Amino acid sequence: MKAVKNPPLVMSGLSLGLFALGNLLELYHPALRYLLGIAAIFIYLLLIIGILRNLPQAKEQLQQPLVASVFPTFFMSGMLFAGYIQIFSGLGAWVSAVSVLVWWLAFLGNAWLILYFTITFVLHFSWDYVFPSWSVLYVGIAVATLTAPISGQYFLGQIIFWICLILTLLVLPFMTIKSYRIGLPESAKPNISTFCAPLSLLLAGYLKTFPDGQSPNTSIVWLLLFASQLLYIFVVIQLPVLLKRDFNPGFSAFTFPFVISITSLRSAGLYLNIQHPLFHVLVKLEEVLAIVLVFFVLIHYLSFLFQNKAPKPKAKQQR
Repeated sequence: MKAVKNPPLVMSGLSLGLFALGNLLELYHPALRYLLGIAAIFIYLLLIIGILRNLPQAKEQLQQPLVASVFPTFFMSGMLFAGYIQIFSGLGAWVSAVSVLVWWLAFLGNAWLILYFTITFVLHFSWDYVFPSWSVLYVGIAVATLTAPISGQYFLGQIIFWICLILTLLVLPFMTIKSYRIGLPESAKPNISTFCAPLSLLLAGYLKTFPDGQSPNTSIVWLLLFASQLLYIFVVIQLPVLLKRDFNPGFSAFTFPFVISITSLRSAGLYLNIQHPLFHVLVKLEEVLAIVLVFFVLIHYLSFLFQNKAPKPKAKQQR
C-alpha cells in the first residue's frame, strides 16, 4: 500500500486520459462521462494528497527531466477538470466561478512548469534531458485551446495554438533524434506514445477556440488532420513492441495521446463533413483502441497502487 500513499507524479497522465475519455464517450451516454469523471477525480485526488503528504519527494521527482517533462499532465488534467465542474453550474453562478478559477490555476501552473523546465534543463542542454514527452511539456498547455469554451479565453486560446504549433515543429526533431538515433532507456520507451499527441491536441483545440461568428481555416484543419494521423499510425505500428514489457508508472503515456487522437479525428470529421464509410470505420477502430488502452492502464495502475508490497524504487536518474 506504500504506492497509494506516495503515488508517482507521472500518474497524472492517467487522470488526464480518463478525463479526456469521459468527454469523448459522452456522445454515447452522459453517464459514461460521469463514471469516467469519477475515476479520473479519484486518481487525481490520490495524486494531490500524495503530493501534499510527500512534498520533499515530489520536489525530488521534479528534478528528474523525464518526470518533469511529463508532469504538465497534472495541470492539463486540471483544465479538463474545470469542465467537469461546469456540470453542476445549475447550482449557481459560484460553480462557474470555481470552474474558471480551477482553469486559471491549472493554466498558470502549466506555464510555471514550462518556465522551470526550460531554465533547469533546456538552458543546460544535454541529450540526457531529452524525451518524447517534451511534446507534452511544450504543447500540453494547448489544452487551453480545447477548453476555451469553459474559460471564455478564445483569443488567448488562438495565440497559444500558434505558439504551440511552432513549438511542436521545434521539439519534434529533438524527440526523434533522442528516440531513434541516441536511444531511450527501456523504462522510458512507453513515452514514445506521446509522438501522436501534439498535433492531435492542436487540431482538437483549433476546432474549439473560435467563438460564435468565427470559424477555423479549413485548409489548416485538413493539414493538421493529415499530419496528426500520420503520427498516430507511426505510433500504432510500434505499439505491440512498446506494450511488450513489465508495467511501470510510465504506462500512463498510453492513455491521453490515443484519446486525443480519436477526439481530433472525430471532431475534424464532423467539421469537414466527411461521410465516407471507411472514415467511420477508422473512427470506430481508433475509439476502441483508446478505450482498451485507457482501461488496460487503469487496471494495472490500481493493481500497482493497492498491492501489499510496492516494487523497489529504481536508481535515481542523475542530471
